[in-house]
Amino acid sequence: MLLRRKLSFALFIAAILFLMLASQSINKRHFLPVSLTLPTIWATGASRDSVVGLTEAPADLTNDDAEATPPPSMNQPKTKEEPKITSKQRSCGCSKTCISDLGTSSWFTQRYNPKMQPIIRKNGNNFDPNSLKWWLGLQHSGNGQNLEDVLSKLFQVISPPTMDFSPLPTVCRKCAVVGNSGNLRLHEYGSQIDSHSYVMRMNKAVTRGFEKHVGNRTTHHLIYPESAVDIEPGVNLVLLPFKVRDLEWLTSAFSTGEIKMTYMRVKDRLVADTDKVMVLNPTFFKYVHDHWNENHGRYPSTGMLAIIFALHICDEVSVFGYGANEQGHWHHYWENNRDAGAFRKTGVHSGDFEAQVIQQLNKEGKITLYL
Repeated sequence: MLLRRKLSFALFIAAILFLMLASQSINKRHFLPVSLTLPTIWATGASRDSVVGLTEAPADLTNDDAEATPPPSMNQPKTKEEPKITSKQRSCGCSKTCISDLGTSSWFTQRYNPKMQPIIRKNGNNFDPNSLKWWLGLQHSGNGQNLEDVLSKLFQVISPPTMDFSPLPTVCRKCAVVGNSGNLRLHEYGSQIDSHSYVMRMNKAVTRGFEKHVGNRTTHHLIYPESAVDIEPGVNLVLLPFKVRDLEWLTSAFSTGEIKMTYMRVKDRLVADTDKVMVLNPTFFKYVHDHWNENHGRYPSTGMLAIIFALHICDEVSVFGYGANEQGHWHHYWENNRDAGAFRKTGVHSGDFEAQVIQQLNKEGKITLYL
C-alpha cells in the first residue's frame, strides 16, 4: 500500500512538471519580446513619402529637427499635431526649415500655391483668363495689343529664362529681401545681408555710402518702368509689369528706345544683361492679390510682390528695411529728411494689411523679419 501511494505521488509531480514545461514552450513560440515587435518607423524616422502624403496641416510646430519619438498609446486621445519635419524629410538642404515644406503652418498652406509660376516663360504660360482680365485693368495703357505678340517681340531682345526654382535636397538658397525703409540706417545689417545666397533690392535702391547698413551685394533688382535704374553686370533684372505698356517699354529700352513715356517720363534706354532678365507673370499679381492680400487695395505693392516672389524661388527668406519710422513717416534710407514722408497714401495699396501679412509670415516661421 505504501509503495502504491509513493508511486501515485511521483506520477502527480511528473504531470505538474510536464505542464509547466509545455506552457513555457508555447509562450516562446507566440510572444516575442517587446523590443522586437515595435514598428521600425519609430527607430528610423518617417520616410519622405509620409510627409508628402499629409492631408491636414498641424496646428503649431517648431522648425527644429525632431528626435525619434515612441509610438503613441492606442488608449490616448489623438491630437491635431503631426510629427515634426526632420532633415531627412525636407525638400531643400537647409538645416532648419524649407519654405516649400507644407504642413508646418495651416495658415501658410492655405495661401501658398507651390505650383504657381512666378515668371513669364517663352512658351507654356497658359495665362488664366480671369487673372489676365484683372491684370489688364490695373493701369489702362494698351491699345488692344495682343499679349502673345508683345511677348514674342520681347523675347527677340532678351533671352528666355531657363532657371528652375524647384527646391533641391542638397542646396539651401538663402535670400535677403531688402526694402528701402529709412529704418535701415538705425542698424548695421550690411554684412548679414551680403551673406545670403540671393540679395534682392527694388526700385531706385542705392548701396554706395550705406554699405554698413544695407550691404553692397545685389543678385536680383526688381523694377517697373517708372522706377527703373541701370542694372550692374551679373545682376538679374526682375520686371514688375503693371500693364502691357511696361512689356513694350522693356523691349524698346533694349532696342529702339522709342518709348519715353508711360503715364510719366521714363528711361528710354536701359543698361542690363539681357540674358539675366525675368518678367513677373501677370497671373502672379492676381495670385498675390487674392491669396495674400485678400483683395485689400487695388493691387499689391512692389514690396509685397518682392516677398512673395522670394517665397517661390528661395528656401529661406530674411526681410530687411520694411515699415515706417517711429513717427509714422515713410522715407528712403538715402534721403536726408527723415520726416519728408516721401511715400503718400494713394489708396492703391493697403499698406496696413500688407504689414499684417508680413508680420504673420514672420510669426509662422516662413520669413525672418528684421525691423
